[in-house]
Order: sequence, then C-alpha cells, then structure tokens
Amino acid sequence: MFKLAKMSLGNRALIALITIFAMVFGVITLGSLKQELIPSIEFPQITVVSAMPGASPAVVDKQVSEPLEAALNAVEGLESSTSTSRSGFSTINLSFTYGTNLDRARNQVDRAISTVGQSLPDGVSPQPVAGSINDFPIVFLAVSSDLDLAALNTELQRTGVPKLMKIDGVRSADVTGANSQHIEVLPEPAKLAAAGVNPGAIAKALENNGTLVPVGQLDTGGTTLSIQAGSPVDSLDAIKALPLAGSTARGAAPTIGSVASVALVDDPTTSITRTNGEPTLALSITKKPSGDTVSLSQQIGEVLPDIAAAMGNNTTFTTVLDQAPFIEKSIHDLTVEGLLGLGFAVVIILAFLMSVRSTLVTAISIPLSLLVTFIGLWATGYSLNILTLGALTIAIGRVVDDSIVVIENIKRHLSYGEDKKHAILTAIKEVAAAITASTLTTVAVFLPIAFVGSLAGELFRPFALTVTFALIASLLVSLTIVPVLAYWFLKSTPETQTKTATEERERSSRLQRGYLPILAKTQKHPVVTLIAGGLILVATLAMVPFLPTNLLGDTGQNSLSIEQVLPPGTSLEVTGEAARKVEDVLEGIDGVKDIQVSAGNASGGFTALLSSGASSASFQVITDPDADQVALQDRVRAAVSEIKDAGDISLSSQGGGFGMSNTVDVIIKSTTGEELQQASDTLVQAMTGLPGAQSVTSN
Repeated sequence: MFKLAKMSLGNRALIALITIFAMVFGVITLGSLKQELIPSIEFPQITVVSAMPGASPAVVDKQVSEPLEAALNAVEGLESSTSTSRSGFSTINLSFTYGTNLDRARNQVDRAISTVGQSLPDGVSPQPVAGSINDFPIVFLAVSSDLDLAALNTELQRTGVPKLMKIDGVRSADVTGANSQHIEVLPEPAKLAAAGVNPGAIAKALENNGTLVPVGQLDTGGTTLSIQAGSPVDSLDAIKALPLAGSTARGAAPTIGSVASVALVDDPTTSITRTNGEPTLALSITKKPSGDTVSLSQQIGEVLPDIAAAMGNNTTFTTVLDQAPFIEKSIHDLTVEGLLGLGFAVVIILAFLMSVRSTLVTAISIPLSLLVTFIGLWATGYSLNILTLGALTIAIGRVVDDSIVVIENIKRHLSYGEDKKHAILTAIKEVAAAITASTLTTVAVFLPIAFVGSLAGELFRPFALTVTFALIASLLVSLTIVPVLAYWFLKSTPETQTKTATEERERSSRLQRGYLPILAKTQKHPVVTLIAGGLILVATLAMVPFLPTNLLGDTGQNSLSIEQVLPPGTSLEVTGEAARKVEDVLEGIDGVKDIQVSAGNASGGFTALLSSGASSASFQVITDPDADQVALQDRVRAAVSEIKDAGDISLSSQGGGFGMSNTVDVIIKSTTGEELQQASDTLVQAMTGLPGAQSVTSN
C-alpha cells in the first residue's frame, strides 16, 4: 500500500485526471441509477391460477387442482407445492429451491400446463405468475365512469391500455373487474315449429358459418390472387341473418333471428370491486426489470388525464397503490440524513484538526468515495433503494476515517519542518498498514452477507456490497488522492522548532490533558475497567428483547389493509352487503381518503393472486399522508371491531408497498372435510391465546 501512495505522489497529474474522471462519471451514473423501494427480488415461487366460474370447491379440486398439481410436480427444482380450491377458483403455489433458474422453470411450467390442458374442463385456462418483485404493480388504479363496467372495460382496452403500453419500460397493463360476456341464442319452440326446423339446425348454422375457407387462386395480369369464400360473423345482426338448412316450410329459408332470440349478455358475477362505494375496474401496471419505478410512475401520471379526456363519460382514475411516493420519500429522507452526516463529519474534523486546509482535503474523500461507490452500484446493476442508501449513510462516518488518519499524520510530520514530499511519504508509511488492516477488518464484517443464500441474501446483498464498495474506495482515496491533495494544499512548517519541542507541545494540548489522566487510571485498574466494559455489554444485550422487529417497517406508507372473513359458503351478495357495513364505518373516520374493497374471485391478472373466495373481502385503505399513521390505524381498528354481524375483521399495516403484512398463514392438510374443520377449530382455539395475536381467523 505504501508503494501505491509513492506511485501516486510521483504521478500527480495522472491522479488528478483519475479524480476528475471518477467525479464526472460518478455524477453521471448517479443520475442513471434506478430508484426502487427495495432491491429487485425474484422469489423462487410460481403461482398457477385457474378460474372455473360456478364450480364448487370439490369440483374445482377434482377437475382442476388435482390434475394440474400432478403434472406440475414433475417440474425440475420443485421443492414443494400447495393447492387451494375455492368456489370457481384454483390456486397452486410452487416453491423452488433458491438458485433455481426461474426462466427455465417457467418454461417447464408452461409445458406441464399445455400437456394437461386437454384433460381440463372447457374454458379453464391456467395462468402462471412468477414470484418476482417486478410482477407487483408499480401503479394500481381504480377506474370508474358513467358507463357500465362492460362498456368501460371495452373503452379502456381500446383507448387507455395502448397508450400505457407505449410508455418505455411498461411491461403490462391489465384490466380486471368486468364480467366477461357471451352471445346467448335462445330458440323459441313455436317459431321453430312454424319454420319447420329443429334446434339442431341452429347449431349447424353456427358451426358452418363465420369462417373464411380458401377455394383456390386466380391468375390475372401477372398477379396471383387468393380466393376465399365466406364472411366473418362479427355482429349480432350477422348471427341473426344466418340461414337455417333443412326447413320443411315453404318460402324463403328461415334465419336464426326469425326462430330464436340473440343477445349479448354478461357472464355470472364472480367478484365485486368497489372504490369509495362505487363499482370500478382495476388497472394494474407492471414494469420491465430494466424500468425505473419512479420515472414510470411519473410518466403514467402525466398520461392518465389524456386517457380520461379521450374516453370521456366522466372517466376517473383513483390511485390505490403507487410505489413512487414511498420510494421518493425514503430516498429523500435518507439523502437528507446522509448530507447531515457529511456536514457534521466536516465540522468535527475541523474542530479537532483546527485547520481549514486539512479539513477540506479530508472532506473531499467523503463525496469522492461515495461517487466511486455509485459507479460500483451501476456496474453491478443495483439500484438506489432504502437498503443501498442506508448502507451509504452508514458508510459516510466510516469512509472519512482513513483520510483523517493519513492527513493528521502528514500534518504532524510537516510540523516537524521536514521536506514536504519526505514528510508525506514518511507519514503514509507509518499508517498504511494500520488503515489497511482496519478497513479490511470492517469489510470482512459486511462482505460475507453477500454470500448468504435464500431471501436474506437476495435482500441484503446490495447492502453488503454497497458498504464494501464505499470502504474500499475510501482506502484507495486515502492512499492515492489525499497524499496528492496534501502536497498541493498543505504548507510546510519552517524549521524553527525541534521535533522534540513539537511533540511536547502536542502533549500539552487540551485534548491530551483531558484524556491522559483517564487513560492512566484505566491502565492502573485494568480489572475494574474490564468489569465495567462487561457490565455495559450485558446491559446492552439485555435490552435487545425490547426492540421491535420487522422486515422493512412501514416505510412511511399511508395505506393499510383490512380482511373480512365470513362463514364458508357465504354467497357473494351477502359478502358484498357485509363489506358495505365496513365501508360505511371507514368513510366516517377522519384521515381516510380512499377505500377499495374486493370480494370473490377475480378472473386473472394481479388481482387474481389477491382473491380469497366469495366468503371473504379485502379492503385497501389509502390514508392522509400527513396524518399520524399509527394513531389512525388504532382508530380504524377500534371502529371496525364494533361492527356487528359482519364476520371476522382484521387489520394489518403494510410495508414496502408490496402488501407485506403482519399476518401468518397456516396450512392444514386433511383427507376429509370433517377432519379438516375439526383441526381448524382446534388450531384457532389454541392460537387465540398466543401473545401478540390480535385475531385468528379460519377460511
């Protein structure tokens, strides 16, 4: 390391160019880093969701869940699988070992689904959803207008979704909440008899029409034209006009419209979505892995007014979830804390070194080390998030240590009247080994976290590498750039005093006069000193159980979720009415801005993963960001607990904008429904008395 410092001092112009390059490139990479709330995590999970409207849980389990799970168990790397069958809905969760190539696993899941697809009931289309943070919506909107939901869905798919998909970085824009539709043809027996046809003639007419059939080619004028017969059936009028064969009545051939009623009707309702009491559609927007969450959210917010204006009919977009504000607030708060730490560090350095020049040389090492760290983050593909920024905040106090040691020792040797270059090299030679050992020791504490597996490794690897980048950068800066800056900016002391006199003056400083007596007493009574240190350590460890623990905390998020569970078998209509009671109570609480309730089984998209059956409802409550979130949650919890005849209601605050709630799921497997219910009742009774359990529900 001393040779590195010697080379730097001998190539000062090169070091200056490298410093300028690091600063410029660091600023550029800082502006290009993605902004996220937490690091992008790919959970080793794939969920396969299937909708079978109208089917009972037993039928769904027998005809959908069982054959699907049997086929999916052959997927390579599968660790475990669990299936849940509800009325009209099947969910199969596949868990893989960490390190599994999920892209390959997805392909195998798709092949397994296509293999078993022929044995599934008609209309059942399983949809695999991978467990990545990027699969969660960056923006989740509720859409309402004067149109009915089916017409609104058509207009939104025609006007809104294409504009959103044109935004660079948007991966998908899924619309859910509208009933699908089908064409209903109801034969009228009297008209069939009068026309002399049977109902089978309608089926044959529909089968034999509506397709284009190639009938040959026509060569004309050096051009070959394809000839096809038939015309597509693209409207109700076209269906009504289809002729029926086999009529025994005289006159013109009857048509479908003359013997049957033809209408476009909605499929049976399987889910309810309301926002602030009004039926709405759900629009979830996800990003590509390379997309910047904050930038995309801003672009989406800019285009929504244009979409609403183009759609007309008082179309309104209500934001239910937007990751960007939480990310911006977290980054802003951590940035402010980091700048305060930088400012206080400079003030402390100035107070102890008592030299403006030395302080400036030392202070340069902090932003320079951080800019080099940003280059490291960019090179490794990591983003600015609460963990990497937290690591930078921690590193600010540490990156300056090496430079302080170097500059203080250089200043001391210069005060002896030594030649500037000789003083700098001598000072660095004395401390190079010490600061290198100190820095590498700290790196040895953080770096191993980067090699931890499972979720902890995925989450905290960017944190560990950020600290490592910052510490290595600070060491290199202190041994290369700081000596050059000291050569340029620090002044040599004239040889008017001897080295002994200078050292004597240092020992007589106020700091030394206050510290040396304490040091002498601790050296004189080592046993007492060690016992005191041990007692402090024990007292510190004793306070650990009193510290609250959480994965990511609430990150200042102004939202909370409420789950409402009614007895199994409750109809969707009854669940909707019970949910209305909760909505009415929430609307009267000061600080609650928007309320979205979802009940039943969504047919697809992100909301399908959140579906929990017709007998339960989930609420997403958006609160005033300026309100006291903890106090507001307490008021909401107290208010909903007083609601009667509305099932079991539980509240959970969310962290990170991804629905990470303070709940625990327990899965019970049993051979019969009676055994399952008995085991569930026993478990609920046992868990109700657990410390910290606010509510225990069975679904």
